[in-house]
Amino acid sequence: MTKTLLGCALLMIASACGSDDASDAAKDASLPDATQDVAVEAPADTGVADGPADAGSDASAPDAPAEASADAAAGWGCTEVAHIGDSLTAYTIDPLKQAYAKVGISAQVDAYGGRAIIQKLPADPKTGKQAALDFVAAGFSGCWVVALGTNDTANIAAGAWYTRAQAIDQMMTAIDPKGTKPVLWVNAHTTKTTGYWSNANMLLWNAALTEALTRWPNLKIYDWAKVAATGSAPFSDGIHHTTAGYAVRNQSIAAALAAE
Repeated sequence: MTKTLLGCALLMIASACGSDDASDAAKDASLPDATQDVAVEAPADTGVADGPADAGSDASAPDAPAEASADAAAGWGCTEVAHIGDSLTAYTIDPLKQAYAKVGISAQVDAYGGRAIIQKLPADPKTGKQAALDFVAAGFSGCWVVALGTNDTANIAAGAWYTRAQAIDQMMTAIDPKGTKPVLWVNAHTTKTTGYWSNANMLLWNAALTEALTRWPNLKIYDWAKVAATGSAPFSDGIHHTTAGYAVRNQSIAAALAAE
């Protein structure tokens, strides 16, 4: 019974695509019904893991801190980006590409509602980690933007078996296990005060990202949470944005990458 209840909790998280009730998921016809199973279930005896990964993490940071390359010291100078995201990207792909184009960056975007790094909805063909592996396999050699974490931290709050640090390290390893490819990670913010998507859980994710900077010399964080907290990017439901809000988010992310 415990396993069944936990499995249901996780499927409700993934199906809601960042909403506290399944009715929000119905706003987007592309999202699966809430009765579908998630791709991966946590074991019945799992607990909530809020801390960083230990030495037993499946994916680890580079064996030794890499020295900053000459390119990094001179700035990234990105002209191409692989952008991987969840519904906060999937709902605004074309405007996001246009925002990148305005700052001279050609963008390839892979996003889906409800996506997380290690878990996904059945209708989503890949996890965030697999999306990165697919870009690598296709020979992508530009800069990276990762706009994932909102669903990851919610899944973990609900009892997923991995930690926030493990999810981050798996994504970074998928992009470049040597820790040399430039990665800009967009941190998370909601206006929810309760539930798995509460901003308290976003703050835990953002803290894990900050800790990851010590393990991954190629990682930088775009502090979207600071921008979103000002109210300049209006929310429609506390998690997703209005059209005007997405415009602010898209332009801010593109400008942040162009400035690196």
